[in-house]
Amino acid sequence: MDLGLLGDTAINAFVQLNPSAPWAIKVAESWRGLPFGKYLQKSPPRRRRSVTGPSSTARVPLWCGGSIVVNQDYPYEQAESLFFSKLPLDVRVIIYEMVLGGMLFHIDSERQDGRIFHSICASPETVGEVHHHPHEACDSLNLAAARNNMSPSRQETPEPSGFLPLPMTCRKAYTEAIEVLYNSNVFDFTSNNVAFRFLKTMIPTQRLRSIRHFRMTMRIPHHPAMNSRSRRDWNALFEFFGDQMSGLRNLYLKFLMLHPCQQQIRNTEDANGVHWIRPMVSMAADSKRKRGCTVEIMTGHELQNLGLAYEQAEQYITSGDYEEIVRLTCLTVHKRIRVSLGGQG
Repeated sequence: MDLGLLGDTAINAFVQLNPSAPWAIKVAESWRGLPFGKYLQKSPPRRRRSVTGPSSTARVPLWCGGSIVVNQDYPYEQAESLFFSKLPLDVRVIIYEMVLGGMLFHIDSERQDGRIFHSICASPETVGEVHHHPHEACDSLNLAAARNNMSPSRQETPEPSGFLPLPMTCRKAYTEAIEVLYNSNVFDFTSNNVAFRFLKTMIPTQRLRSIRHFRMTMRIPHHPAMNSRSRRDWNALFEFFGDQMSGLRNLYLKFLMLHPCQQQIRNTEDANGVHWIRPMVSMAADSKRKRGCTVEIMTGHELQNLGLAYEQAEQYITSGDYEEIVRLTCLTVHKRIRVSLGGQG
């Protein structure tokens, strides 16, 4: 029997019923999948999406105050407005981009199951630097409002963020502008839980394809190849980025690994690490070829451009054999990860 196939319920029951809780928790960890697996393995919620339909009102998700998604009654479409009748669509899109685009959203939650809030980064140009801290780089007033809005004692509806009144004006404005909100900004997530709650349970599936710039700090509790559940979740992660988030142009993942995971990688021969590196490399090579997407991963203080690593491997494999190119790329990437975590060069 492959214990990696046990469900989370069975694993939790094993821990709760075992008289030696510390030992049971340690054993159960070797059976568990990765933290984001539970989101990737389930279907997204089915919602009635009537925002562009014939009805006069609809309940649609909007960014509001410190909350990522809230419901608002949508007014009638205002086609007679001079904004729509006098300005051509391409001009309106430019206006939408000026109002809604060019921002970096840090998205977080103070509790695992708490309300998700966003804050607009005040120093987006430093986001790639080691000392960039999401909260310190944000407008303090905006962040304070976000935290107040997520307080359980706060019952009133939060006021909309400064950029929201435009898409909230009417149905037609929403229909034309909402795409810009997703494809013209950078979304930066500080935890697995918040990221996949947002991506898989809060926004409509079709909006995943609209996101162009995505950053995430990922906490990896154990090696991605520890057991069958972890391997399944790891493969599903990069299938998700490659297939469902098919509009991506920039993907940045920072891996924070616990010490046992780092030690296992340091002690693994590069040839034996190819199997868990391959999903990343295959997704990066395919995405770069199809749409010029840049995929970067950070381990330790080492930043790797996976698409560039694949192109460099192509120069050495003159036969053009895809499998050989992927294998050489995986060897190179695993070595760089191993060294970045303190392994021998």
